[in-house]
Amino acid sequence: MKMFLGLLLLLALTNYSSATYCLCRDGVAEKDLQTSIDYACGVLGDCNQIHEKGPCYQPNNVKGHCDWAVNSYFQRAGQVPGSCNFSGTATTSPNLPSTVVTGCIYPSSPGNAGTGAPGTPAFPGPPAFGPTGGFDPSGNDALSLITSIALTLGFSVTVFLY
Repeated sequence: MKMFLGLLLLLALTNYSSATYCLCRDGVAEKDLQTSIDYACGVLGDCNQIHEKGPCYQPNNVKGHCDWAVNSYFQRAGQVPGSCNFSGTATTSPNLPSTVVTGCIYPSSPGNAGTGAPGTPAFPGPPAFGPTGGFDPSGNDALSLITSIALTLGFSVTVFLY
């Protein structure tokens, strides 16, 4: 019974959310955010969600629209490394933006990203403008992974010693 409770607690501690979002960075110039929107929406072929009367139109600002556009692009790209960089204007996050309104759907994985408008070409790959980047070992992804591993190992040692 002790082993079962230990394993159950271990599973509870290592519950890692697989949700990954691509969001535009704070403090980036609006013209650079707009460039990211234009690129993402050009590839997606359908950014009606962030047009007036769309469910993701609010908040009506460039940063909010950029978050939705680059995330949709990133999910449709299958979360390929480099597809959430947009010349440094975007980065991945395990959290939704705090400004998401009810009714606005942010895909959190490639499986629920949907497709572009009918007749749009298949996904072409990471953004072609500017440099793209892959996994950043100093970012949130690495910290979450390291924390999860450390907790798992620490708990496992504790359970097996007692």
